[in-house]
Parts: sequence; structure tokens; C-alpha cells
Amino acid sequence: MTVYTGNNGRLYIARRESSGLTGNITANVATGGTKRVTNNEIYSIRTRTGEGRGAAVKALQTQSAGPCNFTVVRSGQFYEVGDRVYIAQRVKNTWVRKTDDFSISSITTRGIDSELEIVGQNKYLYGKIRNWSLNSSSEVVDTTALGDTTRTYAPSITSGEGSATLLFYEDNFNEQGSINREKDVYELVDILFPRDVAPLVIMNLAVDASIIEGDAELMKSNFLFNAYVTGASVSVAYGEVVTIDTTFTVDGALLDVPWKPGVDRL
Repeated sequence: MTVYTGNNGRLYIARRESSGLTGNITANVATGGTKRVTNNEIYSIRTRTGEGRGAAVKALQTQSAGPCNFTVVRSGQFYEVGDRVYIAQRVKNTWVRKTDDFSISSITTRGIDSELEIVGQNKYLYGKIRNWSLNSSSEVVDTTALGDTTRTYAPSITSGEGSATLLFYEDNFNEQGSINREKDVYELVDILFPRDVAPLVIMNLAVDASIIEGDAELMKSNFLFNAYVTGASVSVAYGEVVTIDTTFTVDGALLDVPWKPGVDRL
């Protein structure tokens, strides 16, 4: 018999770490003596609109003019679909344009759309959850037709909400990339009491134990989802740990389905 026990949940900042280029790219080689591209040569992506930087591509053919195929060899970061870019090469401290402008059509995102957000030494961990509750409700649509003798329904929208008590602490504020995030509670306060638009968080509600994958802790037996904190109440008592009672609303479907090692899914 398996006995499930409660475990600490986690609260994470749902922030994109990067959004880079991926796959193959077709761009139109500009005409001119220096615009020629060479097969297997590495070129840089230069940004015209947007915040993207750091991507590089390799030419898959030699081309002097017209459409040319490239493959991404360095994804870069901070690109968005629709950004205007062009391919260029650094020559004697000068950027030489190789292609006309084109729009980014595909990116790969490491962040709020997958559980990759919370692996890699838990770099987005902002608070532990002492206790929690999660409620789910599913709406149905009446599909009864004229002349039917019994009512029929079809499934519709599923929603979720719940509450959690957070422990107010600073131990897990880490550096993120090249940005040094100080060990303070200011950003956690901004999550709980937003001055503008409420930021998205990742709730990781623990049931039973966690699983260690390499050097990263990934709680696969948990409920993992994006959420908005919709209410927060701070409780303070002299000499005791500061706690925050929160309510939250689930945004979208679960990022991961709970499972237990050695047990087949239905």
C-alpha cells in the first residue's frame, strides 16, 4: 500500500529565460559585389526591430543573389515572432549586409511554457509553500435537441483556483544570467502586491516526495501550472516565521501530469 504525504510546494517567477531562433531560415541574398554568401560559412543575425541578439546561422549553399537557405547554429535570445532582422558578416570591424530584411517566423522558448523553467539549480525559486489547496471545476454545454427525452451535455471549459500559505524568506534569490539579483524580498512583494499588471508565477504544489534529475530537483509527483496570485495577506508575530496567505487562479492547463516512479499511467 502506498501512503501519500504532504510535502513543501514551491513558487517560481514565470519569466522567460530566453527566446532564440531555431531550425532553417530562407533569406534573399542582396545583390552586389560583397553580398555573396558561401556554403558552410557562419554569419550573424542583425536586428532591425525587436530586442533579439546573439543568433548565428550557417549557409547551406553558395549564393550570389536570390533565395538562400541557412540553418541556425546559435539560437541567441530575446527574439520574438515578427521581429525584422537581416544576415550580415563582420569584415574589418564593419558589418557587411548579406541579405535583405526578413521577419522571424519561429522561435524556441525556454520559460513559462514548459517545466524547463524550474530545472537547472532552481534558478527561479522565490518561496516555499507550507500548505495549499487546489480546486478544479469543469463546465458543460447543454446539447439537448428538440424532441430529445433526456438532456445531453458536452464538456466545455475547465478552470482551477486555490490557496497557499507561503513562507516569507530570502534564501533562494539567485543570480540570473548576467543580472545580479540581490537577496531581498522586493520582487516577491511585487508579485504579491503588484503596482501594475499582476505577474505570472509558476505554482508547484507537492504531493509525496520529489525526484532528483542530475543536479536539478524536479518534483514530478506535483501539480505544476502557471497562475496569477489574486490575493495576499501577510501575518507577522514576534519571533515567528513570517507567512503569507495567498489565493490564486490557474492560467491554462497543467504543465506536467503528476506521476509516481514504477507506476504505469492509465
